[in-house]
Amino acid sequence: MSENEMSVFGVPEAEEEIYRHFLRNPGTRTDDLHLLLRSRPGETRARIARLQKLGLLHPEDAERRIFPADPEVALARLVDVRLAALHQELQRVTRSRQVIDGLRAELGGAGSGAGAAVPRPSGIERRVLVSMCTVGKDEAGARKLGVSVRTYRRHVADLIQTLGATSRAQAALLARERGWI
Repeated sequence: MSENEMSVFGVPEAEEEIYRHFLRNPGTRTDDLHLLLRSRPGETRARIARLQKLGLLHPEDAERRIFPADPEVALARLVDVRLAALHQELQRVTRSRQVIDGLRAELGGAGSGAGAAVPRPSGIERRVLVSMCTVGKDEAGARKLGVSVRTYRRHVADLIQTLGATSRAQAALLARERGWI
C-alpha cells in the first residue's frame, strides 16, 4: 500500500500511520508513541481508540501492549463499515427521489402539460393499487380482482416501475400523492 491508501475506507492518514506502526512493531506499548508520531498524547490515544473501535487494533493486554488485527480481517471490517455508510447514503438519495415525485405530482395537479409524462392508471391498475393497500397477500388481492396471482404480481411490478418506487409501500404513497387512489 502506498501513502494513505486506507483513506478510501475512511481511515485518515494519521490513523493509518498508527496501524502501520503496530503492524511493523506488534505488541508495543503506547506510552511514548506520540513522540514517535510527533503528535499530542491525547490525539494519539483518541486515534488508537478509534482504530480499536474499527477493529484494526486489539485492546491493550495486561501489560498495556497493543497488537494489530490481521490486515485481511481489518480490511474486511473496513469494507463492511464503508458499505454500510454507502447504503445509508443511497437510502438518502432514494428518499430525495420521493421529493421529486411529490413535486411532479403537484405540477401535474396544476394542469401543466409537463405533469402528464406519467399516464394515469387504467381501471385494473387502480383496483390493484387499492388492493395493495387493503389486502395482505398477493393471493387474496388476485382473488379479489379475479385475476391470476402471476397477473396480479405483474400489475404490481408495473405500477412500482411506473411510479419510480422501490417498494409496494412507497408505490402506494406515491399513488396517493398523485391522487390515483
